[in-house]
Amino acid sequence: MNCDKSLLMENERETEPYIERVDELPLLFGLLQQMHLQVIVDTVIAPHGNWQGLTPGWVITIWLMHILSEQSHCMEPVQEWAAQHLVSLGRLTGQEVQALDFSDDRLALCLQELHRPEVWQAIEARLGANLIRVYHLKQTTMRLDATVGTVGHNPAEHILFKVGKAKNGLYETQFKLMLASLDPLGLPLAVAVVPGNGADDPLYVPLYHRAKKIVNQPGMLVVGDSKMSALGTRGEIVGGNDHYLTPLAWLKDEPALLEKLLKAWQARAEAAANIFLPQDLPQDGSDPDPKLAIAYGFEVSRSRESVVNNRAIVWEERLFVIRSHSFTQAGQTDLYRRLDKAEAALQKLTPVRARGKQQITDERSLRDAIEKIEQQYRVQGLFHYAFECQVKERHRRAYKDKPARLEHQVRYQLTLKRHQDAIAEAEFKTGWRIYATNAPAETLSLTEAVLAYRDQYLEENIFRRLQGKFLSITPVYLQRDDHAQGLFHLLTLGARLLALGDYQAKQALAQDQAELTGIYRGNVHRGTARPTTERMLKAFEHINLLLIPAKISSTMQAVCFVTPLSPVQERILALLGLPTALYTSLQVA
Repeated sequence: MNCDKSLLMENERETEPYIERVDELPLLFGLLQQMHLQVIVDTVIAPHGNWQGLTPGWVITIWLMHILSEQSHCMEPVQEWAAQHLVSLGRLTGQEVQALDFSDDRLALCLQELHRPEVWQAIEARLGANLIRVYHLKQTTMRLDATVGTVGHNPAEHILFKVGKAKNGLYETQFKLMLASLDPLGLPLAVAVVPGNGADDPLYVPLYHRAKKIVNQPGMLVVGDSKMSALGTRGEIVGGNDHYLTPLAWLKDEPALLEKLLKAWQARAEAAANIFLPQDLPQDGSDPDPKLAIAYGFEVSRSRESVVNNRAIVWEERLFVIRSHSFTQAGQTDLYRRLDKAEAALQKLTPVRARGKQQITDERSLRDAIEKIEQQYRVQGLFHYAFECQVKERHRRAYKDKPARLEHQVRYQLTLKRHQDAIAEAEFKTGWRIYATNAPAETLSLTEAVLAYRDQYLEENIFRRLQGKFLSITPVYLQRDDHAQGLFHLLTLGARLLALGDYQAKQALAQDQAELTGIYRGNVHRGTARPTTERMLKAFEHINLLLIPAKISSTMQAVCFVTPLSPVQERILALLGLPTALYTSLQVA
């Protein structure tokens, strides 16, 4: 089969056989076309009059193909990579593709456009609405969460990269990424990239409203971590005719709340409800085994009020007081670990008299040292203390101009023992969390609330992908803040593609009640009903396009052959709703 002469000339190998690596490129192109990414980008970004060659939509689409296939977001290699895939890219896109379309300058211009708030928000709004419509996505649960990325840049020279507290508790130069995503596939809806020294709390409301414009449906359940539990944030969600679900930051905002709720519950002597995973519930409707419960808890209600847009909003809030068995065990283990460390540190405060052993000589200093250790290990009120002031008299002989004298050497001896009643109370309080929601009981039960929050890993999965091998949001090699922010936006487009691939394959396999096999190296018979897009992409390695120059009708053309698809590869294309013609059409008649 013959390729166009113009494409052959681009290869600069007109007289020699030539092989292009195809691999997963047609599959990636097919998924990006399903997303309508190129059309949406070209609708929003109007290139200036001197722009020549491929439109920004095509440049960004092909660049994303490079990022996901080469697993690198560096700009420098893209032009050379494009030069090695001109025939494949030209046949897939139907465009006249040139390597110069992907020069550093051209890619940088695209990043500058993606950085502009009005451009990016228009792209994500159109893209989100299109994906919800095309993929018939259910719009019931939205998740809000933030992550940070550590960089090696000088914070004094940047606005975006600033020193802030990272997840590991250390202070590092970083940027912050805030995401609103849609369940059940973990699809990013709205993205905000902000300096790394800012707090998470002010980011929730603006991002919620941006995502809300995309979804445009009332009654959504908005799930977030304890940073979303600010009363003003909850009020904004209620004012948007939606429901929130968030663990309360009760230690910071209402430190006496848990004790108050537990006392009232114990006074009522009501049994708490056990919470089970769906797979642990008997299919015949009988009572589940209590030993299989993952948690137990109870529910109370209270009234809340907030001011939104100069309007007072009052609503009924349900509080779920939940105690997780695994969380309790881990917390109690940590409690005794802290008690052991604190006790060892306290005993070292008053060592026996010996050479080189510094002694505490006044009670105030001893109490200050005890308080510091209690705060460090969070064991306030868990020890009983006794202080003994010990005075040792020592006669000194006269020496030179110093007369004979009697010296008093003062030291304090600390005796301590554990306050068992207080420790027992601390054990009882361990493992409890308070979740708040305004969702009515008929739409969100206590068990459903716990399970919904446990699905927060869906949001974390997006962060894992952004920080993982395929997208590699860090390390960042760009030095300009606008370029870096545009790149982060671009990589979240790749995260959307990966999430949609997961979703389509899972839905198709569930409909057939089947599993996909042949994608695990070393075990071709192993199957899965939830294949990841990354693993499916790897199944397309070693697909090549062979171009053999030949003189046909007095003109130099090329006979083209593409590696035949395996049954597994054809199965993956079918699961993703893509035609095999993406590959076979590379053989141009």
